[in-house]
Amino acid sequence: SSGSIRGEPPVMWVAMVLALAAVGGRQQGVPRGRFTGKYAAPPNDGLTVLVSAYGAKGDNSTDNTTPFREALAEAARLGGAVVKVGSGLFKFTGNLTIPPGVTLSGTYQVVPSHDVRDGQPINDGTVLIPTGGRGLPCDLDCTTAFIIVTENGLLRGVVILHDEQERVQTPVPYPWAVFLGDPDKVYSGSADNAAVMDVELLGAWNGIAAIAAHRHYIARVQGQPLNIGVFVDETYDIGRIEDVHFNPWFSSKAPFVYYQTTHGRAFVMGRSDWEYVFNTFAFAYSIGYHFIERATGSMNGNFLGIGADLMTNASVMVDQSQVMGILITNGEFTAFCDAPHFTFCDGKSIKPAPAPLHVKVAAGNVGALKIVNSAFWGPAAQIAVTEGSGTVTFSQCHFDSWDHWIGPNGTYVHKGAAAISQLGGNLIVSESDFTGRHGPAETTNELELGPKVAKTIFTSNMVTGTLNIVRNEGRLSKVIVRDNLDDSPMDPAGEEGDEYDV
Repeated sequence: SSGSIRGEPPVMWVAMVLALAAVGGRQQGVPRGRFTGKYAAPPNDGLTVLVSAYGAKGDNSTDNTTPFREALAEAARLGGAVVKVGSGLFKFTGNLTIPPGVTLSGTYQVVPSHDVRDGQPINDGTVLIPTGGRGLPCDLDCTTAFIIVTENGLLRGVVILHDEQERVQTPVPYPWAVFLGDPDKVYSGSADNAAVMDVELLGAWNGIAAIAAHRHYIARVQGQPLNIGVFVDETYDIGRIEDVHFNPWFSSKAPFVYYQTTHGRAFVMGRSDWEYVFNTFAFAYSIGYHFIERATGSMNGNFLGIGADLMTNASVMVDQSQVMGILITNGEFTAFCDAPHFTFCDGKSIKPAPAPLHVKVAAGNVGALKIVNSAFWGPAAQIAVTEGSGTVTFSQCHFDSWDHWIGPNGTYVHKGAAAISQLGGNLIVSESDFTGRHGPAETTNELELGPKVAKTIFTSNMVTGTLNIVRNEGRLSKVIVRDNLDDSPMDPAGEEGDEYDV
């Protein structure tokens, strides 16, 4: 203020006036409607690089491969920067690599979600549209991708829309939408700390792979990957996956969606040491969570608050796990084929008809599978079929609606299958409730013991109806069954408050 009293305007005031004038002039020129990205941020300043400065256009026709590559290269030359993309529909014929320490950022500050099943356009935010690689076979061993994220790199705030993907007919393969890794060993050969956040995947054949991406971070991802949603392998330090939601928002038309429910897998887990997975969900796949053996081994991990709805093969399938095992807490699972309408599941042409399970543990598995405070409902064929030499544990779980098999006319029939078939290994079932009765006159089995069973503990469970355990052991096994309560008649000689063991 002393400067103005002396008649000398402070330099700060002059700067403010000039800034306000510049802002006012810029606002007058901002177009209405779709944002082109021209006004997304200041020019390259050592921290921010604009793709628009390199000729990128979100006009749904320009090939933006070269402008994006040049912007990413500039960010790498600066030693790491944020490459910003404005609102628009950005097409690509080629692929992109996010160099170490670089972020490719769209406009979304939260994970976007769009329902485009009826062909609705996306009229907001940053939409990246890859067109290259159509028809290229791509499964677990495929390393081609639309966007590769390398060490300390980040992809965030975009929609990846495979707009040329089929929507009614059987989907066609494309490269991975996002690959966290360095498959061509351009940099270190691994992608430590690579991350993807706030991204929607619509029509992607395969969603996100994290290969040799130690401490990867996959968070707030939605959409509809068709063949594989998330795949993790060769991870030797704790990776994290959280807040992932897959739902058929791209297309739910048949036979398109039949491929997904016949072959699709939402989460595939290869070798990973201490994978942490939190708050994930998938709807309408063949397998929800698939644990497999790879050349480098299998995994152990912690899974909290996970879900799978309308899995036509298995909600959780364990081919192999490390001895330390897989820990699942607070899970919700439904496995079924939606007979008789078959809107999502192909229960007509597939022979034999699908027989969904909630949990399938293969004969070769050696690790532990521990499931706590989780709910399983159907209508499924069975709750679980367990084999192998490891120990499977269900504690404080809810089991409902099993023994539903698709009959010749598309309706459900009952075959007397047990809720849980233990065909081998060790099994613990405790403090859980079985409520899977079809009607008061029908008999339902809760547990079947097969020929290769080693040890079984079935204790402190609540059963609707009468507890039935079927023993088909080919050899003697060690079995403890006690302290279970069902609805069998009480002993007339008993007194109120008496305890009954079954």
